Amino acid sequence: MSERTAWRWLAAAENDEAAASDPGARTRAGARFTITPEVRGLLVLWKGNVRAVHRELVLRGARQSPPADAPSLTTLHRAIRRDLTPGERAGLAGGERAARKHDVFLARPRGWRNQVWETDHVQAPVLVDVDGRARRPWITWFTDCATNAFTGVAVTPGDPSRESVLAALRSAVLREEPYGPFGGLPEKVRVDRGKDFLSRTVTAAFDLLDVTVEDLPAYTPHLKGTVEGLNRAVESMFLAALPGYARQPRPGKRASRPKDEVLLGFEDFTAWFRRWERTTFVGGFRQHLAITRVGNVDEK
Repeated sequence: MSERTAWRWLAAAENDEAAASDPGARTRAGARFTITPEVRGLLVLWKGNVRAVHRELVLRGARQSPPADAPSLTTLHRAIRRDLTPGERAGLAGGERAARKHDVFLARPRGWRNQVWETDHVQAPVLVDVDGRARRPWITWFTDCATNAFTGVAVTPGDPSRESVLAALRSAVLREEPYGPFGGLPEKVRVDRGKDFLSRTVTAAFDLLDVTVEDLPAYTPHLKGTVEGLNRAVESMFLAALPGYARQPRPGKRASRPKDEVLLGFEDFTAWFRRWERTTFVGGFRQHLAITRVGNVDEK
């Protein structure tokens, strides 16, 4: 040990017989400084400024009779890191918006299979050959919020419409080959304010199936986070490995694709997508059914 440690132990032994019988032992349970409601209120008052809170604690300790010892600045920093979450520390300095970057925001209970679906369009960042022209196809799908698997999908070479929504809905409802094995009828479907999802034809189809449609407010992608996460995951999990990927880095300063690049045909792209869909999500869905107690087993 260092000489300073030995002198500290000797000084503690002169004041306390228990310290003399066990030199160097620490009574962490009683002596450790913790963040009390008073200290938390000072942190709010000074907007997370630890040095200002430490000065306030020193002044309050000096005003008491007899004077009380305040924790050191290092001890105060250590207690704050231990007793406050990163979201709480960020919120003290930057407010609620800063705290949301660290904490879970609007987490929903998982629920049961076919309780709630979410649907959306996403344009694949892959160029495919459509009748001799390079185009980026669109994917329309329905995903189950309880199992994170998508129940129905439709791939179109052009812009999505109500026809693509109805095709994806048909593949989600049917469960026999080549569809399924999961699907059925949901109790609720969350959609954004897309005109194709709220068209009279699609709305009539949902009414016939007795499905409640929840139209979310504009600019609120976090309210349908399951399908939004799927839109981002499909690119890194599958699309980035295909020929014609539009976001891959190009040598030099030009961003155009090579003239000799061979693109997949639209039919080949759809076949590859269906193969990835079944190998990736069907196995995970069956495993989920095996380890989770699923409610609403009797599907409509």
